[in-house]
Amino acid sequence: MLCRALTVTLLAAATAVAADPLPPTVAEVDKLIDQAQAFLLSQAEPGGKFMKGEKFVLGISGLAAEALATAPKAIPADDPRIAATLSYMGGFQQPDGGVYDPAEGIGNYNTCIALMLWTATGKGTTAQISKAQEYIFSLQNKDAKNPSLGGMGYGSKGPGWEDLSNTSWAIAALRGSGVPSSDPRMQEALKFLERCQDLSSVNKLPWARDSGGAVYSPDESKAEGSWNREALKPGEAPPKLEPYASMTYALISSYVVLDLKPEDPRVAAALGWVKAHWTFDRNPGMVNTAKKPTADQQGLYYYFRVASKTFEKVKPGVIELKDGTKVDWRRDLFDAIAKRAKIEGDKAFWSNEQDRWAEGMPTLTTSYVLRSLKGIRASL
Repeated sequence: MLCRALTVTLLAAATAVAADPLPPTVAEVDKLIDQAQAFLLSQAEPGGKFMKGEKFVLGISGLAAEALATAPKAIPADDPRIAATLSYMGGFQQPDGGVYDPAEGIGNYNTCIALMLWTATGKGTTAQISKAQEYIFSLQNKDAKNPSLGGMGYGSKGPGWEDLSNTSWAIAALRGSGVPSSDPRMQEALKFLERCQDLSSVNKLPWARDSGGAVYSPDESKAEGSWNREALKPGEAPPKLEPYASMTYALISSYVVLDLKPEDPRVAAALGWVKAHWTFDRNPGMVNTAKKPTADQQGLYYYFRVASKTFEKVKPGVIELKDGTKVDWRRDLFDAIAKRAKIEGDKAFWSNEQDRWAEGMPTLTTSYVLRSLKGIRASL
């Protein structure tokens, strides 16, 4: 009887171990990285661009070069195509320190991308980097009466238009290029992050509840809901701002880059939202409607990139969801990426039929995917 009980116990333990999901293999990930890199390199144009046309070319070219130049399987900085993009982006650094085309704007994103490219390649000069850092800080909202205090925006809309996406890119670029998290301006950015989180213990704005997820800005969710605090009538509750995945991951990664630990209540609450909305088949929180039946695909590849970046930092391994299901983020994200790949010979590219936020542009989406794959590969 004792022997039989011991056998049952051992079998149960073995089954439990076997039930843990496995990540993709190195060979699987490397093959797709090689195919994505082959596609991006095939898009290189003379003069440092990675796509034809004019719209968003500066930033997307920088994203492509940064993804290619990032380990593992990094393309060397002295490769003519990467070197050309370094020169191309450097040529757009303005007297105010920002890296952008004055005719286009979006100075924050482009400057952050330039900083990330200089960091990945080690090729930015001290003067280039410090001027770019100060430009980004110059975009920070400094109005103590505004809920967007501490946040960064596009740079072309002026104060009052700060958002979590722009701020998360700024935090990552600034920290990656050497700005400490203890810098008072970074601590102001941290407070802005809190006002984008649906967590009433840290966010005192009247829309905040306790899901732990994040929205686009203290005033707006790109998923559903917005409010104008100036037009709010006394006693009237603002509409609920619905959190969504891409911003929740942007929040977590920014918190961690600012040296918060996974067990910090703010991070833990956001991770709880992620576990309750686990999927890479859509951007959870984005709402389908009769007019837009696939709206939940909007921002999908941005979501992939920021999720990979988040888990690179948090290093969760196998994740247990709220229903007890165990998942491996690397396997689930890799599978979502692989099944959407468009293979052409030795190349692979991605594009989103829901082309909001420029995700219909293959160079952009493939750059997001390549960074996602490299995050997966680095964790294996």
